[in-house]
Amino acid sequence: MFKPCCMVAVVCVTLSSTAVADIINVPGDYPTIQAGINAAQNGDEVVVADGTYTGAGNRNVVFAGKAITLRSENGPTNCIIDCESLGRGFIFYELDTAATVVDGFTITNGLGHPGGAIYAYYFSSPTITNCFITGNTGDAGGGGGIYCAMCFATITNTIITGNTAIGDGGGVYTEGGDPTITNSLISGNTADSGGGGVYSNWGSPTITNSTIVGNTAGNIAGGSYFGGETTPTITNSILWGNGLDEIYVDESSTLVVSYSNVQGGWPGTANIDADPSFVDPTNDNYRLSSVSPGIDAGDNTAVPKGISTDLDGNPRFVEDPDTPNTGNGGPPIVDMGAYEFQFSGCLWDLDHNGTVGILDLLALLSAWGPAPTPDPPDFDGDGMVGILDLLYLLANWGPCA
Repeated sequence: MFKPCCMVAVVCVTLSSTAVADIINVPGDYPTIQAGINAAQNGDEVVVADGTYTGAGNRNVVFAGKAITLRSENGPTNCIIDCESLGRGFIFYELDTAATVVDGFTITNGLGHPGGAIYAYYFSSPTITNCFITGNTGDAGGGGGIYCAMCFATITNTIITGNTAIGDGGGVYTEGGDPTITNSLISGNTADSGGGGVYSNWGSPTITNSTIVGNTAGNIAGGSYFGGETTPTITNSILWGNGLDEIYVDESSTLVVSYSNVQGGWPGTANIDADPSFVDPTNDNYRLSSVSPGIDAGDNTAVPKGISTDLDGNPRFVEDPDTPNTGNGGPPIVDMGAYEFQFSGCLWDLDHNGTVGILDLLALLSAWGPAPTPDPPDFDGDGMVGILDLLYLLANWGPCA
């Protein structure tokens, strides 16, 4: 015979075992991002609708240690946090763990002292993924895009571009901790002092399958600076066109670079020094063209567990039968850089997205005349991009077979 107290216990166990996470909508349920986070419990998702978010409650956002996912509804191009130069996008504290996730936002016009878009404080370890961090300023200490102080952040599939540091670390500044950067593009950032792309002082940052390109520094290391007993690791990455030094390491630090393309060369296993042959670097398209030496040249064992796509969301491991395998592992072998070359077997698919369309037509027209290099759309092989090449492309319009 059940006693009432036993019945209550059974009911409680049943309810707890069937509990599900809530989805909180901004601005549908709560008017600001911070209000949505404040209402959330561990395991919940806060989903932010398309739009540009400004004002109090949409900058200097904190999580207070909650294990929740904050994500945009339709990706970073549709969901913008404009800090209006009145603060940062996000601030993370000690209790914020890898289960504290920010997914799919553009963060712009941030101003922090330091850390323009994001400041991760001591012993925080947030997950930052699928974000676009641009046009932010790290003042009085640097870190134009992200400042990671003794933190263990995981940064994946993120573009960090066009940020400025009044000091060091135009794109990313790390001090202590073991942050990881994977499948990310760090480009066009500027530091008044050192480390236009990345500045690291102490700690053990890990950079994998990332592209660091076109960054500048006023003093030293346009690409990456490592000092203060730092022990970083760079694998499957491209460092190119950063001015000054691609990499600078002080005497107290130990850097391991492997399976990477470093302009000017760098000691290490399977590193190369060869034009990466980006599709269109003039217009910030740092995907690999079909003649890139970075194709099938990475180390499969270095790709972090769970990474199966590249910065575009395309498959991370793609075999290109036209390129010899020079990397480590059984085919398919991962490429160097943030983007995986997507072999389609379709000559006319110039942007390698699996379809011959308007972007391919525009690429052909922009190359009209004497065939440019690399990877010209000279389909008939006469040394010119002309009317016959246009007709070939039009004849193959649509999805690649």
